[in-house]
Amino acid sequence: MHTIQVTAVYKGVKTHPEHSFPFLHFEIPPTEKTDRVPLCVLPFEPAKNTTALDQKIFEEGTKLLIDGRLYPDISGQGPMYIQPTKELQVVNQDLVVNQVFLAGNCNYTQSYEYSFKFGLNSQLSLTEKRLGYTSYQDLNHKPSFWLTARYDNKKVLEKLFYKGRQIAVGGKLTFSEYKDKKTGEKKSSYSIFVSSKQHSAFGFGFALNKEQWAQVTTLVNSFRPTGQSNYKPKEREVFDSPHQQAIAKPSIPETDDIPF
Repeated sequence: MHTIQVTAVYKGVKTHPEHSFPFLHFEIPPTEKTDRVPLCVLPFEPAKNTTALDQKIFEEGTKLLIDGRLYPDISGQGPMYIQPTKELQVVNQDLVVNQVFLAGNCNYTQSYEYSFKFGLNSQLSLTEKRLGYTSYQDLNHKPSFWLTARYDNKKVLEKLFYKGRQIAVGGKLTFSEYKDKKTGEKKSSYSIFVSSKQHSAFGFGFALNKEQWAQVTTLVNSFRPTGQSNYKPKEREVFDSPHQQAIAKPSIPETDDIPF
């Protein structure tokens, strides 16, 4: 899962510098505590004509509510994209919505004095060939996100999350621009700021080493019935029609242990 619901201001149509496909450029306005957040909305069928590039549906400066799937640039260096799942809606300028929901595999953790940073690889919800997300089975090209937790969240998540654990989080999309200390080059990055109490974790409450995983596997196998490894499920019977399936006689177990 990698979804977003956000209000952003329409800035016009632009073209991707590398892939040369057009998109609708949006921007989440800056606040006293946060910088602006540029977004790229892709033309997509569920949005109907609200993302049509050949029609001037919205005036620049219009604020819109956008629901969709969130895709980072596959290189990890480019912009953030939204594949809309419904029509874009015009809203009042004072309405502020910025909510991201992610679920997947924790792939990195790092604790700092005032923050806890971690990475998340999300299971691909829908392919997006324009961005390089072409296969559900391609483990190297999953939507990958950076996340940050502060304050009380920091203390909770640095104990709860570890590399390899399945997690789910909610938060808001943020953006920052900075200069590389070594090269002086101007760079930018996106991050999800985790909201208070919007997190879940699954599986063991601590990371297991190889020896512990071997013990777990042995324990699980000890509960299997004798000979189960040689068990082969009966082939499923195929019917030509629902009517034929309804009148078919149920199969009788091949055993004499009938309890009557």
